[in-house]
Amino acid sequence: MDRDTLVIHDHLNRYCHAVDRGTADDVANLFHADGAMVPVFQGAPAVEGRDTIRAWYAEFNKVFQSDQVKYMRHRISSPIVDVDGDTATACCYFDAEYLMVGEPAPKTIVGRYDDKLVKEDGRWTFKERQIIGYYEYARTGYTELPAQAEAAQ
Repeated sequence: MDRDTLVIHDHLNRYCHAVDRGTADDVANLFHADGAMVPVFQGAPAVEGRDTIRAWYAEFNKVFQSDQVKYMRHRISSPIVDVDGDTATACCYFDAEYLMVGEPAPKTIVGRYDDKLVKEDGRWTFKERQIIGYYEYARTGYTELPAQAEAAQ
């Protein structure tokens, strides 16, 4: 695997951590200044430009990084990255698990990210990220591990 492919794999993972535990700035900075985020799962139009993307994630964080959500965690799998000079495409599956306060069990959203990336000044960013949700399901229960509960936040 070449260096650019490894860096892009890292970039895909950093997005998950930024959405789960970071700020809207952390997420927006993963996008090109003229990038777009397409929330296909909402049936909404593209959110274009880093500032608009930042504002979208700030709204998202009002719920998913609030005291209404006990835990949230994204993970990606089966990433495929194709690099062509200073552009690349990537596709990976995601599972986004969250637990709302007062709910009996966590829910998981399953889907796919389809990405176009660009390398500018030696740094890869999302030129476009499509978020395609397939389905959501709820588990029947969970057991919280007392020693880990605080560390998981």
